[in-house]
Amino acid sequence: MMKTKDRILSVSLELFNRDGVAQVSTLIIATEMGISPGNLYYHFRGKDEIIATLVNELQNSLTTISNEYASQVKDFDDYWPFMHTVMALFTHYRFLFRNLDSLNGQNPQIKRKIRTLILKLRHLCNDMLKHLVELGKLKCDEQSLPLLADNLLLVSLNWLNYQTLLDDHYTESDLARSGVLRLISMVEPYLTENAKSPFFTHQDLVEELVT
Repeated sequence: MMKTKDRILSVSLELFNRDGVAQVSTLIIATEMGISPGNLYYHFRGKDEIIATLVNELQNSLTTISNEYASQVKDFDDYWPFMHTVMALFTHYRFLFRNLDSLNGQNPQIKRKIRTLILKLRHLCNDMLKHLVELGKLKCDEQSLPLLADNLLLVSLNWLNYQTLLDDHYTESDLARSGVLRLISMVEPYLTENAKSPFFTHQDLVEELVT
């Protein structure tokens, strides 16, 4: 049976994702769970502490993924399933990326955690591109690679808002796939001739992202 503290985090994440952070109070969370506000405050002193804990969860998951990257991605075909794992995390914690501006100015502790998260993602983007260059699958000089990595991160941080503005009925799986394809479309011009993937074609990108 899930502990009360874990249930609070799970229900809060669901409500934040569904309704947005501004629309969800600790009273709403407690009511949704069927517990008293006092019971919730026993575990968390307020909504900011819940958000900070959820950001920690995401950071820990990204740290695990980053540490596993070298062992999991040994060839080009391993790259895209790994990307799907990363984007699935983005969709699972999508409230954060949909509310970055407001959360960043909401609380100094949350602001620091978000900055640490962004820097971690930036480092991961750089490492992944460098690895593709080492595999001989990406042709990008040392000066251009950091810029490409930053552009990938920029799109990653904002693609959820754009995608849900177009259609807010996407499943988490559909959102993750569209995010991966969006990043692939940016990397594709830099791929070498032998960088063929069984997971997508150029036509997939056109049909799913443009038409």
